[in-house]
Amino acid sequence: MDDANVIRQGLHLQGLPICETDIPYIQQIRCTMKLSQHALSAFPYLNMEVPITIVDKELLQ
Repeated sequence: MDDANVIRQGLHLQGLPICETDIPYIQQIRCTMKLSQHALSAFPYLNMEVPITIVDKELLQ
């Protein structure tokens, strides 16, 4: 898990106010981003595949 001090330091360096109650939410967002990056590296070409679309002929009339 990310260290809260690293988040505080990053906010301070960017000139943003530090609200202690926001630190856990920022940690959760960073954790979610890291998990998403791992999934993307496991399936790097997932977004390049063309989805299959099935259309009912009755809807086209």
